[in-house]
Amino acid sequence: MVYADYDFYCNEYFGQAIEEADFPRLALHASQYIDYITQGRARPCMEEVKMCCCALAEQYQTIETAQALAQKSLSAGAGDGAEVQSETVGSWSRSYRSGGDSAQAASQAAEAGRSVLLDTARRYLTNTGLLYRGGRRFW
Repeated sequence: MVYADYDFYCNEYFGQAIEEADFPRLALHASQYIDYITQGRARPCMEEVKMCCCALAEQYQTIETAQALAQKSLSAGAGDGAEVQSETVGSWSRSYRSGGDSAQAASQAAEAGRSVLLDTARRYLTNTGLLYRGGRRFW
């Protein structure tokens, strides 16, 4: 179940980062993550869940962009679309970043984006009780 639609994203969350065509896919990933961390207890009528879905959808867009950049960097070779690392004008010189370096940087960005998912969800769902996993705390 997808917890937020594009209308909610634009008019209630005031999001602008995601295009309408991409939102259903990203919101589905976000909703599946919400179901995972709440053990399926989230309800679409909760405002916090909808807001969390929108925030996570934006985070998933960041992850997808980083992964696409990593894939592009791996397939590019020096001179034919590879990323320029530095250029010097006097006695002209140009050096390229290897595809592996660019891919590694993009992969690290994607991993950093994934690590932010739980923090993003906590920001919206902490006071709802949906993140409670049971058990007792001993202080």
